[in-house]
Amino acid sequence: MLSFRKFFHVSIAFFALTSVIAIKAEGSGSSYIDNGVYYSDIEIPINFEKEQIKALESGIIFNLELNLKIVDIRNWRLDRDIGELTQVYAIEFNAFTRRYTVSNKNTGRQASMAMIREVSEYLSAIKKLPLVDDSLLDLDADYTVILDSRLRAQGMSPWMKTISFWRESLDSDLEQIQWQLFR
Repeated sequence: MLSFRKFFHVSIAFFALTSVIAIKAEGSGSSYIDNGVYYSDIEIPINFEKEQIKALESGIIFNLELNLKIVDIRNWRLDRDIGELTQVYAIEFNAFTRRYTVSNKNTGRQASMAMIREVSEYLSAIKKLPLVDDSLLDLDADYTVILDSRLRAQGMSPWMKTISFWRESLDSDLEQIQWQLFR
């Protein structure tokens, strides 16, 4: 009976810890209007795998691609796509300075970080991303923002792509996130 009780307590502790971890790992998004433009704040759980970190430190550049789609959700009819936006961040490692650089390819803004954990935290919380002008939207419509994000290795030679095909890929598809575009 004592071993059953220990097993029960260990099981409860395991499920409690894993459910807390799963809740923390979920992404989210929210939108707001400022001076006639809708902006979004996005949280995406980004964790680099060991192979990706090794590839970064070997000179491979990674792109974080954020593909946002604004959709008019309509009852009893097909949904209507309003617009799409792609935001790309390049992540690279400088072996001389031992620092990571994150570049926003849309704006040209750059940030430098010493640790991969800092890069993950920086990219996991994207604030004030402009989405759409208020004048392009219908006040009576029900809009949803759909975010598909992926991490892609760039600049690999064809022979490296062939080798990596047989091993685990360096690319990662992150979770899809949806939220309402509030008026």
